[in-house]
Amino acid sequence: MTQRSKREKDGTVKYVTVGCARGGKARNRASNVSKPRPTSKTDCKARMNAMLKDGKLCVTSVLNTHNHVLSPKKSRFFRCNREVNESVRRVLDTNDEAGIRINKSFHALVTEAGGFENVPFGEKDCRNYIDKARHLRLGKGGAQALFEYFRRMQYKNDGFFSLMELDDDDRLKSVFWADARSRGAYNYFGDVVTFDTTYLTNRYGMPFAPFVGVNHHGQSILLGAGLISSEDTESFVWLFKAWLDCMDGKAPNTIITDQDRAMKNAIAIVFPSTRHRYCLWHILRKVPEKLGSHGQYKCGLKSKLLSCVYDSLTIEEFENSWKSLNDTFHLHENAWLQSLYAEREFWVLFDNALKKKIENENQTDFNSFNFTIPCISHLALEKKFQDVYKNAKFKEVQQEIMGIIYCHCRFEKMEGVIAIYSVDDQVKAEDFIKEVTYTLYFNEAECEAKCVCGLFEMRGIICRHILAIFSAKKVRELPEKYILDRWRKDIKRTYTFISTNYDAVDRRPETVRYKRILRTFNEVITNAVSTDGHTEEIISNLIAMNEVWRTSKPSNTDSNVGGSTVNAFTEGSSKKVLSPHVVRGNGRPLCKRRMSTMEERRRRLDTEPLESTENQVGLSEMRIQENVQTPIMVNEESGQHPVMGTQESIQLGMDGTQPETADGTQPSSFL
Repeated sequence: MTQRSKREKDGTVKYVTVGCARGGKARNRASNVSKPRPTSKTDCKARMNAMLKDGKLCVTSVLNTHNHVLSPKKSRFFRCNREVNESVRRVLDTNDEAGIRINKSFHALVTEAGGFENVPFGEKDCRNYIDKARHLRLGKGGAQALFEYFRRMQYKNDGFFSLMELDDDDRLKSVFWADARSRGAYNYFGDVVTFDTTYLTNRYGMPFAPFVGVNHHGQSILLGAGLISSEDTESFVWLFKAWLDCMDGKAPNTIITDQDRAMKNAIAIVFPSTRHRYCLWHILRKVPEKLGSHGQYKCGLKSKLLSCVYDSLTIEEFENSWKSLNDTFHLHENAWLQSLYAEREFWVLFDNALKKKIENENQTDFNSFNFTIPCISHLALEKKFQDVYKNAKFKEVQQEIMGIIYCHCRFEKMEGVIAIYSVDDQVKAEDFIKEVTYTLYFNEAECEAKCVCGLFEMRGIICRHILAIFSAKKVRELPEKYILDRWRKDIKRTYTFISTNYDAVDRRPETVRYKRILRTFNEVITNAVSTDGHTEEIISNLIAMNEVWRTSKPSNTDSNVGGSTVNAFTEGSSKKVLSPHVVRGNGRPLCKRRMSTMEERRRRLDTEPLESTENQVGLSEMRIQENVQTPIMVNEESGQHPVMGTQESIQLGMDGTQPETADGTQPSSFL
């Protein structure tokens, strides 16, 4: 439908012409004549004219002859008949906030309406609304929206920390943020931190860089995050200094990263007292790319390399095994392998996905306090762990207790007050059993033991070999040093009482009223549907009330789809933050982590991943599969480092500005 009108000087409509949407002649404006654009114009003359007479519009002429086929049942597809009303918009906003895809939300609305023909809009209309809705995205003006979001979060909770780095043109270079809960959790779980930038981001080419720790359940927990403009030493130094400033100058004991030279240099500058280790998972993923072309890669080289990495229990064993690997397969000239050997002290075992959710942590806490896992033995040591450990960690202890039956202890000799034992252990690797002998040092006077398997030092879980010695020596009271506060359930951790503030999708006054009315309606409907009388009564009353309110409804309360967002925070901003320059890329892999060429090829071929070859590895790899795959360094003092100055930065939300209103945004959508 098309409409033309003429108005008087005072704005009064003089006459109106309403015509068929297919009226007029088609104009081919395509630049390529071989690919003309489709057109709906057929020069249809159907129309209706009306003129203002005595304050009323009177129809003067009607031409109802169309020169094209009509289909009244499909008229709902015309733009004038499509409308996403307020109730639908609220459903779409809620579902989008919950991460439900548009197609699923649309099909749910269709099902509720009883079919597509009863829905006055299409899936594309829903997508258009969500695209235009007030959600935080790093699109045009996205940096300013991010700036405003940080200001709101700072106002809602002064424990929220954020920092932005700008270039000379006030364009965003890097950004860091951490909420109050993450800052509080760092005081408990900041001994070992992982830092990874292999996650893809938006069109600005800014890698997402999370700082991740491990909580008392063995779950990953976010300790802060950033977006950086480039992966060079300067950018990493800025980000690490921002994070150090956020954590009151307290550096982690250990930080785990991938093999990035710029990252290594920045860590040495900002965290000089912190242990830096490489993620072994990242290293081994490069093996097919770096060594796959070797003629003997599948004929012993791969298994020999894995055995060297996983089966070596001492430095001497590793050195001998590495030398044998190079001599056997003539790898002395392999630059990658030799550089790896030169930095061997940076390797560490770590493989744990980023899956932190506060609700999961709360649910696990609830399970630990309300459900008790029965003991599987009569050992007093197991009962002690049952009383004080979280369920997830107690299960790991039970795995070690079950492993005692495969251990055989032999006394070797005494060195002063230290008794040296050999512990034979059996490890099942799919279709065969492998026997491994460990050396264990035991001070009976101090009830202190150390095993070369290093499970306690690495995972914070006492190993089966130490438990076997304790059982043989009739140790009834477990030393406190083997019960880590990190895994205890009887300790109140203050960070769990810190609420996390999330921006609501829509915080307008009418939205709050809408939700209040909706909650009451749901209860009324539940009670009314029990009888026909109640149903008819509530319907008639609602119709009557709606007629009264509809006639008195203010005209300015009807908002349009994708209306503009008003934000009071922009008035208090002293500087406008510009978005980074858009980076034109040649496409990205579908997954959210950057992969090497060989890894992409292997994924396409759906071949078996490297680390799944359990029959070619030793005890240490099996231990990784049995236990939570997260390293915990114990009995280490935290390194300290003074807070250093940063480059030109903006401290967000620290100017005391208190907003009057705030629009809703989705904080996670820009990640």
